Amino acid sequence: MRYYIKDSTIKKVVYFNNLNEVVSYFGQMIPRAFNKTKQQYIQYLAELGHGYDDDGVVLTRALSEQFNIGVERKNGKLERTDIHEASKFQKNEYGD
Repeated sequence: MRYYIKDSTIKKVVYFNNLNEVVSYFGQMIPRAFNKTKQQYIQYLAELGHGYDDDGVVLTRALSEQFNIGVERKNGKLERTDIHEASKFQKNEYGD
């Protein structure tokens, strides 16, 4: 499974192989979208009461309200979803 972001700041779909790549990409996307660094945006979310975000879940969910973020299915279809929840179901105990 691949993850995607429809990055409207550059008008293209960007694909990723894992969650770390997605969260890392926010460092490029946030300044274009909000004129803030990733760290400033995380602080802004904390001040709004979203809590501390050490693994990118809060950040991803907040950005999902502004951007189309999700997974690419095996048939190539893009499905907007909570990518952190979707990644949990990739473990072997859930099957294929």
